[in-house]
Amino acid sequence: MDFISVTYLVSLSILLILYYMIPKNRQWISLLVFSIIFYTLFSWKMWFFMLFTCITTFLYARYLKNSKCFLFVIILMNISILFLLKLISSDLLFVTSHNLNRFSVFVPVGISFYTLQSIAYMVDAHRNHIQAENNIFKYLLFMTFFPQVLQGPIPRYSDLKEELFREHSFSEEEVIKGFYLLLWGLFQKMVIADRCNLVVNHIFEQYTSYEGFFLILGGVLYSIQLYTDFAGCVCIAMGSAQMFGIHLKPNFNHPYFAVSIKDFWRRWHISLSAFLRDYVYIPLGGNRKGKLLKYMNIMITFLVSGIWHGVGLHYMVWGFLHGFYQVAGEIMQPVKDFLMKITKTEKGSFTHLFVSRCFTFFLVMIAWVFFRAESVQKAVYIVFHMFTKFNPWIFVSGELYSLGIKEEEWGLLLLSGIVMIVVALLHERKISIRDYFIKQPLFFRWAVLLCLIFLILITGVYGPGYDSAQFIYGGF
Repeated sequence: MDFISVTYLVSLSILLILYYMIPKNRQWISLLVFSIIFYTLFSWKMWFFMLFTCITTFLYARYLKNSKCFLFVIILMNISILFLLKLISSDLLFVTSHNLNRFSVFVPVGISFYTLQSIAYMVDAHRNHIQAENNIFKYLLFMTFFPQVLQGPIPRYSDLKEELFREHSFSEEEVIKGFYLLLWGLFQKMVIADRCNLVVNHIFEQYTSYEGFFLILGGVLYSIQLYTDFAGCVCIAMGSAQMFGIHLKPNFNHPYFAVSIKDFWRRWHISLSAFLRDYVYIPLGGNRKGKLLKYMNIMITFLVSGIWHGVGLHYMVWGFLHGFYQVAGEIMQPVKDFLMKITKTEKGSFTHLFVSRCFTFFLVMIAWVFFRAESVQKAVYIVFHMFTKFNPWIFVSGELYSLGIKEEEWGLLLLSGIVMIVVALLHERKISIRDYFIKQPLFFRWAVLLCLIFLILITGVYGPGYDSAQFIYGGF
């Protein structure tokens, strides 16, 4: 059962009805049962790993939280499982056993996310930032809560505990606003991300046939694809949870509006950024021991981020680039201030924001090429050949129509992108479209919902070989 399926939407509707019909003090049990079914349908053969993580981390926080030794051992065990399974499923390990080859496809869904979630829970219990959960079934719900178990956001127990276990009364506003958010997630995924995917796959698979703006276009569209794919999934998760009165923390804040790489990481995958800050960067010393060690801690933190995403040198290079960007950005700050002074550019002006956002996006896009490529060599080739030919005429010559989608679909992709930018700009100005719609008459609200549903059905990407269940971050 995946997010983009009729089965999920029907099951969600049935659960929603039952949830508000049963006694309020038993609502969390219905969520636990559905979460177990949801995860089982995804990966029933992998329940052992989820249970191992749940049991070991629950027991530590409940009975052993004062022991640093046990904390280290349990963290090491769970991280070892994570990276061993990723290594077995990667192309880097030559596996001779047929059984291991068969096993390599059974990597637990969401293991990267729930492993970090459990580590944060144990460390917070050890630091006495939270009171350990006494009921293992409630802890199991915290770990397996169905909207966020696949791709996050990575929740903190202190944030989610009250949301999950308090009694919820039916609220039409919460249900409608949650459904709006779910539909917005489907729009980002099915209309934008999956349409970009067709072009990105074509360019990256035949990268030696292209130069210049073809490869730049591939990098830009992959940046958009990755964001709308991941953010779309998170919107579906947040919308699903909100219909039950449960509010997951936002995981994105329009990251491509960032004016620096540091700002980008305040906006991109916020729950992962917060985890790396609180459980890697600060324990390493943060910025408390001088600039040299600060820069070293930044590099280590981003290398950890790269390794978390997957086994492969190209992931480590991606992490290294983001660490290098941040360090170089801080070192070069006096130069940037000097350039702003001689050009008489005021900080916060339109020119400053525009140039900063374009340059930041360019750096992020270059790093995404390494993230997307299967090898460092391929990524270096693509980045180098972005600048070996100046061919902007491809955007008016009709050559784009040979990249996997037709002329009409390019128009639809452009229009969808404009819609996404307008929504983001409104959100940046604290204007909520959902709040606007929820204040309208009942007929209008439901008319908008039906229009959105038909829009997604009509403009979504379908066809032979298409599999909407393949969210990019589902592979991490």
